[in-house]
Amino acid sequence: MRTLQKKSKERFYLVPVVLAAVLAFLLVRNRTASNETLFAQRRTTESRSLYYEYTGPMEQSPNDHRQHRVIRLPNGMSALCTYDPQAETAAASLAINVGSLLDPPSFQGMAHFLEHMLFMGSGKYPNEDDYTAYLANHSGSYNAATGKDHTHYYFSVDNDAFEGALDRLSWFFVHPLLKPNGVDREVHAVDSEFKGSLRNSNWRFFSLLSSLSDPKHPYSMFNCGNLETLKVAALQANVSLADEVRRFYDTHYSASIMKLTVVGNHTLDQLTEWAVSKFSAVEDRGDTRIKLNTHHPVGPNELGKTVFYENLDDSDEIILQFPVPNTEPEYRQPVHQYFSVLLNTDTSGSLFSYLKEKGWATDVDGANSDMVNSQLSTFYIQVELTPLGTSHYQEVVKAVFEYLQMLREVGPQAWFYNEFSQIMKLDYQFYERPSEVHWAIRSSKVQFNDHLLPEHILSHGQIISSGGTADTEKRISDFLEHLNPSNYRLFFGSRKHKSVDLDKQTPFYNVSYHIEQLDPSLTAGQAVTEKGVFLFPKPNVFIPENLQMSDTGGKSIDPEESGSNAQRPQLLKLTDKLELWFKQDKEFHTPHGAVYITIEPKHLPSTPQESVHGSIYSMCISSVLKKELYGVGTGGMHYSVGTGGLSLNIELSGFKEKMPLLLSKIMHRVANFELTAEDYEMYRQELERSFSHVHFSTATESIKRWQTVLTHSPAYYYKEREHALLNNVTLENTREYVAGLLQQTFVQMMVSGQFTESEALEMSDTVLRTVGSAHLEREQMHNVHAVSVSPGKYMYSFEMSDEGAANGGVVSTIYCGMSSDQRESAALMVIRPILHNQFFEELRTKEQLGYAVGAGLVVSKAGRSNFRFVVQGEHSPVYAKLRIDNFIRGFRSKLEELNYSDIQEKINALAKSILEKHKSIGEDAAEDWGHIDGGWYDFDSKHTLVEKLRSVTKEDIIGAWDRSVNPTTAAAENYTRIDYYAWPQKMWSPQSEDLVKYPETIIALYGCLKYDGIVSGELADVAEAVALIQAGIELSESDTDSLASRLHQLYNDSNSTLNSKTALKMALKKEDSNAEPRDSTSKLESEKKYIKIGMDRTAEGVWMIHDIARFKTANGVYPLPEPAEKLAPKY
Repeated sequence: MRTLQKKSKERFYLVPVVLAAVLAFLLVRNRTASNETLFAQRRTTESRSLYYEYTGPMEQSPNDHRQHRVIRLPNGMSALCTYDPQAETAAASLAINVGSLLDPPSFQGMAHFLEHMLFMGSGKYPNEDDYTAYLANHSGSYNAATGKDHTHYYFSVDNDAFEGALDRLSWFFVHPLLKPNGVDREVHAVDSEFKGSLRNSNWRFFSLLSSLSDPKHPYSMFNCGNLETLKVAALQANVSLADEVRRFYDTHYSASIMKLTVVGNHTLDQLTEWAVSKFSAVEDRGDTRIKLNTHHPVGPNELGKTVFYENLDDSDEIILQFPVPNTEPEYRQPVHQYFSVLLNTDTSGSLFSYLKEKGWATDVDGANSDMVNSQLSTFYIQVELTPLGTSHYQEVVKAVFEYLQMLREVGPQAWFYNEFSQIMKLDYQFYERPSEVHWAIRSSKVQFNDHLLPEHILSHGQIISSGGTADTEKRISDFLEHLNPSNYRLFFGSRKHKSVDLDKQTPFYNVSYHIEQLDPSLTAGQAVTEKGVFLFPKPNVFIPENLQMSDTGGKSIDPEESGSNAQRPQLLKLTDKLELWFKQDKEFHTPHGAVYITIEPKHLPSTPQESVHGSIYSMCISSVLKKELYGVGTGGMHYSVGTGGLSLNIELSGFKEKMPLLLSKIMHRVANFELTAEDYEMYRQELERSFSHVHFSTATESIKRWQTVLTHSPAYYYKEREHALLNNVTLENTREYVAGLLQQTFVQMMVSGQFTESEALEMSDTVLRTVGSAHLEREQMHNVHAVSVSPGKYMYSFEMSDEGAANGGVVSTIYCGMSSDQRESAALMVIRPILHNQFFEELRTKEQLGYAVGAGLVVSKAGRSNFRFVVQGEHSPVYAKLRIDNFIRGFRSKLEELNYSDIQEKINALAKSILEKHKSIGEDAAEDWGHIDGGWYDFDSKHTLVEKLRSVTKEDIIGAWDRSVNPTTAAAENYTRIDYYAWPQKMWSPQSEDLVKYPETIIALYGCLKYDGIVSGELADVAEAVALIQAGIELSESDTDSLASRLHQLYNDSNSTLNSKTALKMALKKEDSNAEPRDSTSKLESEKKYIKIGMDRTAEGVWMIHDIARFKTANGVYPLPEPAEKLAPKY
């Protein structure tokens, strides 16, 4: 019986896949033949270059006012040209159907490595930064990504600079240099990227899926790459890695499998001219895509297994993996979405509702994953377990199959399929224009589907065929047949598995796991519930029915209007209970709306304990609302409810017709919420597990959290909140918190979109009537304030929680002027793109300090600008900080090199970027709410900033840098800097007494020497050796093994590229004692308060922050911002 059953299972698995492959081949052949007749030969208007234009129909939204042209170049490359007269920026994306599946087994990660190497210059643009610097100088951005079956390269840039950027991108593929002298640097960059992902839970699970796939399938290979699989592999094979990456490019990068999208405010003819003239020279090597046929990576040998694996954090989950036939041929009837929607539903009778009521799960998800053009797909069902659910995981699996059996019994429900089909059609009918770069990326990648008709390129994924036909119902039934107990593999992830020895590890990511056959009860479809527990959902009451536009009572906004003439929110009411803003859409003309509500209670989360109360409340009420508000998402609306900062925040967006109903239901639940013991315990445990996620944050993520805590008040680090949860929070005091939440409140609210003024007033009445509480006096209101850090130099250092972290990091924050000084702000904005590009080029590309390297300008809550310099890598954070210092000292010369035309070019690009028009009601409303919620009410700030920007001179730019950022010129009363250090537990880190006693150059040198394996002694030994060299003491011949002698040899080794040599040079260099800001009278006053709270200083005079709470108390906070204008309500 077992043998027969096994053969039956194999036959079940293989036959549908084979049939799907044959049918897909026939469909593609027929479609290709018919499509060829719809491409007409054309010539470009300027160069008269040959291309072929698609002349058939295009399915385009009536609300999409752009013009599109689908073309094919003579080399076989496909391209979509999109003319958008309203586009403020231009963008391009080139996607190629080559990914890590094509990696040579002996050089895993080669596709990813090639992606890096293509940035290293081309025949026409040989400098490594020709592409990146050009984009940075024209308000541009760029990125690239390598997947299993594709790689894509994309950028956005100012429209006026589009041709230059596009030309530079094209030469990546026309004549890439793939410079041998860049190989070592980029392979280290790939390795750094890999090491930065080692503790990431998504990457770890992805590596588990890959390594446990059919070993004969390329899906099983390691796709990221590292030093071992690239550099070391080349050395062991006695081949040149530069030659291998060139061979990979020459073999696989072919024009006919490339898909290009260009979009901007240039005419279709101009975009076509550029696409054809610049990319036709890319060589066509034929169809070089991987040929997988019907071979699925999860085959008979992989099915029927349970994989127990280790999670790093406290989250527990089960994932059911079902191999299914390729769903791409049926892109107009994606029946897998039918099951995804059902599995994500939390309504009465749903799987999630049942598991939650049992206390076994906190979330259920279902999703399909396609492998482009590879004839394979996989459907996943994921259940996030509670601790109780972990001990009942087998019952959870049985419940999944029992729910699926209910779906078989009720049969395909065409009306349900039609609900989300209808809302997708409505979404597309009232299409909201995406950003240019988002459109470029999406539209280039969708063209990979060989089954996609050209007429559906614009609408792909946004319109699906209606159900109700026998064919659709059959597809639903056929797909469901693959979701059965004989066709899956179970993954069970937990930090601690009871009674299971995780006896194996995946390569590279070292995920511990154990495999055994599925328990027979998990393949038999045994019932665990009573009949009738699982029910099909009822019709969705939130599907919009009346999409008639509101009468705007006025003309549309002129696109040329700006400044004080532009439409802005209107203050309708300002009372002791309510501040109501309203903005009626006169620009986008779609039936959408957005509502923002902040309910500020007197009951404030001003302690870690009450902050935890707020988090539990948010999680519980969101859970209750998810069940009560079934269908909101598929009805084209979105909502969020939760505590944030010191308030209760509610946000609604989407189709506006049912939004008043949605708001009414939310407010009713908010006002009548009862916290059950079961919900409290479930989400208390989930919050506790969420704190374990933070333990595994990267260095820069951890620093960002500490920055928030140190510079805002009140604000708490997760350990304070975790301590409160474990020691102070109870069901009773959480209920007290909820009961007091709405006793005294003040409501701040904005209604925006296709609403009338009367509808806005009615919705505000709904909020006030439902809350029904006493008003909050102005003096009782509280806000999160920014800490007013006194001028000076500070540092905060901490050890990372994750014992396995390999990368540390440093973030240096240098404070500048207030954003209210718009001329200063404008000058700093001109510096930002130059700074970022130069910083990345120096510290990431040349010095290879890590993968996560960047510099940018941010504005604090108080409106104070600051430059942030970020480096995350394996090297000592103190060494990275000194390299930041070195960069800052030399950056002024880059500003001095600017000429008038450079500055004007940057100013014009920035001005266009700042004044870029919003693309949707939601985007417009978000900006307006930012002005209101922040307390500035400066709706014209963009226009006044641009006015200042246009008058900025070179002297203004250098002056702004010198006043605040440049340590050699900044006045002591202005210079304010905080350096944050994150130290991995595996890395040596200095103690406070070390920082007091030794210069940071000695500390950095010691860290580098230990990393490079040059020294094993003590810090004092290195300091003594450096002192001997500085003193010029001659070393005897018999002392060649001494540390001083070895350092001396390192210093004189012209071939050494070690960071230890750079660190040694810094340690031996005597800096000018007047190079840094000196103490002033105001700083001496600060010294008294810092000494009083136990702070001490490093050898360089930097204040070490030990106790953040006392530091914040000593400095105080900024006052709340003053409104830009007097608030005058209409009523």
